[in-house]
Amino acid sequence: MKALIPLDHLSEDELLRRQRGARTADERDRWFAIRTLTQQPHTSRILLTQQLGRARSWLTRVIKLYNEQGPEAIEDRRKGRAGQPPILNAAQRAALDERLQSPPEDGGEWTARKVAAWMEGQTGRRVDPTTARLYLHRLGYSRQKGQPVYPQAASREGPQGQQKKSGRWVKSSHSRTRTNESDPGARTKRGAARKTSSAKAG
Repeated sequence: MKALIPLDHLSEDELLRRQRGARTADERDRWFAIRTLTQQPHTSRILLTQQLGRARSWLTRVIKLYNEQGPEAIEDRRKGRAGQPPILNAAQRAALDERLQSPPEDGGEWTARKVAAWMEGQTGRRVDPTTARLYLHRLGYSRQKGQPVYPQAASREGPQGQQKKSGRWVKSSHSRTRTNESDPGARTKRGAARKTSSAKAG
């Protein structure tokens, strides 16, 4: 299937102006994605979504919305998004990082849905899997094949057990957790994400 490309609704200068004038971080990310794919249509969708800390489905929705309904559909009309407090505070993020070192309660492997359920239990707030994935990325975790999140399982299963399982969340040995981040659902620091993506590409 051919990747979606934003239509030429706006010039590059206008796209940049709208990105800079975005009222929320979510709107700014949408304009950034559209401007990037307008200037460089062959940009890797995987790298772009990793850079923004977003899901591929998010990018597809944004482009479809832009192509079908025009530039005005990209503007974030929701009130109160900017400045919204983070879902997890520093202590809770540290607790999540520690919790991920052991298997989940069902004995399986960690998924974004299970992490979201854990976050809901800690905060009493509704958390969707996409937001959980953003927190996983912020904590330095990425999806890799054949390696469990929790090191204890690796020693029990051995190499053969790891090869049979895939898609686990693995933490980079040289990643560092941010302690003063804002809500991943409301703001993503693209500079740090670019640095992480570049390191993976190298």
